[in-house]
Amino acid sequence: MMGAARRNLPEPPAREYIGRVFSQHRKELEWLANFLTGDEKIAAACLVDACALAESENPGFDEWLPKCASLATIRSAVQIQQRRIVQLSFPYKQRPCIHGGHTALSSDWREILVEESSVVIARLDVLCRSALVICGLEKRSADEAAVLLGIDPAGVEGAYCAAIKSLEVIGCEQFQRQNDFAAVYN
Repeated sequence: MMGAARRNLPEPPAREYIGRVFSQHRKELEWLANFLTGDEKIAAACLVDACALAESENPGFDEWLPKCASLATIRSAVQIQQRRIVQLSFPYKQRPCIHGGHTALSSDWREILVEESSVVIARLDVLCRSALVICGLEKRSADEAAVLLGIDPAGVEGAYCAAIKSLEVIGCEQFQRQNDFAAVYN
């Protein structure tokens, strides 16, 4: 009965629905764009571009739209930084990840990434941050990330490995600060 009633209701135009999704997820998308670009003004422009990209792609499935918004934001940030990403990829390709097999970030590492965003932005170049987002947060393969970034998969793997190592150091520093703080009160 509900299915029949739902079929008779007109669906909102795709543009309106996409705008709602961007509004509902604005905070997360702003963080994502700022993290990737390292610049709040450029990040704001990325969101405008990302919304236009999502409207042009119009996937047609409600559950895909938040992912589409995220991917459009990533693509917009990558396009703005494309030249630098390509330049940075060569050293990472020359010293690729030797242990491989890095997986997506666990919820604990995601939390550290969000809490320590400004530190991560300051320590990692745009390629490492992009690889961290695409492979670590979006759970895409190095091959998929390479296509999105316009570079060789070995460059993505090297950058993701470097980003993971740096995130581990930042996590240790955060842990140390917390313990130092706790020691002061004991």
